[in-house]
Amino acid sequence: MKTIILSILAAGLLVSSSCTKTGPVGPQGAQGATGNANVIGSDHFIVSMWEQPVGTSYYSAEFEYADITADVASYGLVEVYKQYSDGSWTNLPDINGITSTVFNFSPGKAIIYVLNSNGSLPAYPGTIKFRFVVVPSSVKAANPNTNWKNYNEAIQAISKGTVSKNEL
Repeated sequence: MKTIILSILAAGLLVSSSCTKTGPVGPQGAQGATGNANVIGSDHFIVSMWEQPVGTSYYSAEFEYADITADVASYGLVEVYKQYSDGSWTNLPDINGITSTVFNFSPGKAIIYVLNSNGSLPAYPGTIKFRFVVVPSSVKAANPNTNWKNYNEAIQAISKGTVSKNEL
């Protein structure tokens, strides 16, 4: 028994004394890139071909978008912005009379829908310019006062250097 206790104490002493710093602190590293907060903005894209699934009263357009990860889908933020003919941007959902443009997303894809609130088929949407913005949960938490639904406020947060542009 005495041998076992001495062996355990010796092993503990050996383990605790073998963990020491091996040298002095190295030199300061180079300055990293400004801002990289991993906000991912898509390039503008134009939708001019809309599908009307059989038996439905809406139009839709589906996109594969790898930047919408499972983590982003569960804890982050995905915004879709639509450009009006006057050049201004609005986030979805966009409601114009009885016609709404909305979106849904899951890991790896997003779907934009155009539908009427009264259940009738809306007029064919035609050509519309959109843009995706993906905000991971860490960036969302680090910028609690940013209204990501407001395109101009998102741009302002980027210009302050709190998030990176990444083609937003």
